[in-house]
Order: sequence, then C-alpha cells, then structure tokens
Amino acid sequence: MKRREFTLLGGAALLAPAVSALADSYPSRRVRLIVPYPPGGGTDTVARAVFERVAALLGQPFIVENRAGAGTTIGLAELARSHPDGYTVGVGGSSDPLLPLLYDKLPFDPVADLSFVATLATVPIVLVAGPSLPATTMRELLAAATAKGAEPLNYASPGIASPHHLAGVYLMQMAGIPLVHVPYKGSSQAITDMIGGHIPLAMLGLPSALPFARQGKLKILGVASAQRSALAPEIPTISEGGVPGFSAGYWWHVTVPTGTPQPVIGQLREVIDKTLRTPALTEALLKGGFEPMLLSPAEAERALKEDTARWTKVIRENNVRGG
Repeated sequence: MKRREFTLLGGAALLAPAVSALADSYPSRRVRLIVPYPPGGGTDTVARAVFERVAALLGQPFIVENRAGAGTTIGLAELARSHPDGYTVGVGGSSDPLLPLLYDKLPFDPVADLSFVATLATVPIVLVAGPSLPATTMRELLAAATAKGAEPLNYASPGIASPHHLAGVYLMQMAGIPLVHVPYKGSSQAITDMIGGHIPLAMLGLPSALPFARQGKLKILGVASAQRSALAPEIPTISEGGVPGFSAGYWWHVTVPTGTPQPVIGQLREVIDKTLRTPALTEALLKGGFEPMLLSPAEAERALKEDTARWTKVIRENNVRGG
C-alpha cells in the first residue's frame, strides 16, 4: 500500500484565529486517551508512539486507557458518553461505521456520537499460509482450493467482525473459494497455531506476520491492499495473484465525543498532523510495520464513505455478525 499523504487544503489556516485564542487554555490538565484494544497490539503501539509526541508539544500528558472488548464497542461507547470538552479523546478505525450492522442494541451511534479529528496510520492485511499448506503462492492456493473434491480451508483472524475477518469473507466471495472463519483473540495465538500446523491460513496484519515469514516459518501469499506495501514490496498483492480488483484494508483515526469545541478539534488535528510529519516518528512507525497516513477531513470522509459502502455490501450479502 502506498503511503497516503495530503495537505489540509487550507483548513488549518481557517481555524488559526480560534485555535490561537484557545492555545493558552487547552489543554490545561491531563487528557484521557481511550484505546479500544488491549495493550501491546498495533493500535496501542501506534497510539502511544503518536501521543507521546503530541503530549510533548501540548505540554500535558495523555494517559492511555485500554478499554478492549466486543469488537471495540466497549471503548468507543465509553468515549461517546464522555464529556465533550477535549479532555477525552480516542482512537477509532475505518470500520467504526459498520458496527451497527454487526452488533444488536449498540449503546452508541458511531457516526452521530463521535467526531473525526485526524487520521493516524494504516496497516496492510495479508493472507498467510502455515507449513501445513503446500501452496506457496496465491495462484497455487486458488488452484488447490477450487480443485474437484477440495475441502473448505479454515482461516484465522484476530477476532469476529475484525477487518481481517471481513477480508477473508470478501476473498471467499470474490475468488469463489470455500473458507471457514476461525476467530482468535488477537494475532499471537493464531500465529502459534499456524506454525504448529493446527490451522492452514490466516488474515493478519503485515507487522504481525512479516517477521515469521522472513524466518521461513510462515508464507505470505499476498497483500490485501490495492498496491504492494512499501514495507515489503517483494510481496505481490492478492489482486496480482489471481483475484483481480481485490482490495481490503483499514486505517486508524483520532476521534472525540460529538460536541467537542471545533477550536479544540482544530488544535488537536494541527498537532497530530505536525507529529506525523516528524521524520523520527515516520521512521519508527515504518519500522514497526505501520504506514503514516495524513488526510484532510474531506479526504477522510470520502475514503470512509467508499470503505463503508464496500463493507456494508459484504456484511449484508454474507450475513456477517459480531460476537
């Protein structure tokens, strides 16, 4: 996946007077940072790396609260019901608008109750094969999976209704191959089971799978993004491997409770974007397998609408439900 970087189209300049007026008063105390995933995962790693630098620029600490569970809905619900004063911010994702399709009686509306601040980073999804599967390329997998008498193949993901789960459903639909989803609580155990020969396939984040692939313990058959990843350009895309037009990915953004003052949102966006342009942070994220992502609010809205339309269709056509 190519790094996506854009300017703010003058938005920062329009907000400058209000942001400047607020600069002396916000933030005047520490800020809660809600991460709806466990400590140590990709979302947590990116959030801590970015906000350590944001805190230094703003002069106040951002205290991470990991509120994991129920497909991010626990953490995002806590964020949505927080006071909209800028002292509680959270990390959301491009799959947030899909939550009402996946979960019944959701205690918040991710579109109405949360407001976008700034994009953070994206991470490629990859299709990974374990040593129990003879296939070493996407084309070999497609040939084996569609052969007469072939049994459905199990594939692991980091969780029910995760972007990785949906990518597997989408692949099954587009490639016409029989797959059975096996959800795990994160990537670590899935990787252990693949290496041990207990499950043949997985949809995982590239940073989780790449070290094991380079050690020869796993095989990455394809990258799910539309373009090859700058992190591992030698790995072909799934589209190149025989499923033309296939594209699946996700990205993280900063979000706040709706009603948070616009000058606060503008100041946060300005500082986050400045932080993401720092060469040291860019290098650190890329080394970790994450691609910094800078979009203006208008660009993020367009990208979010495109992603939401694609995945809404996949969810409805395949009756996907959350845990």
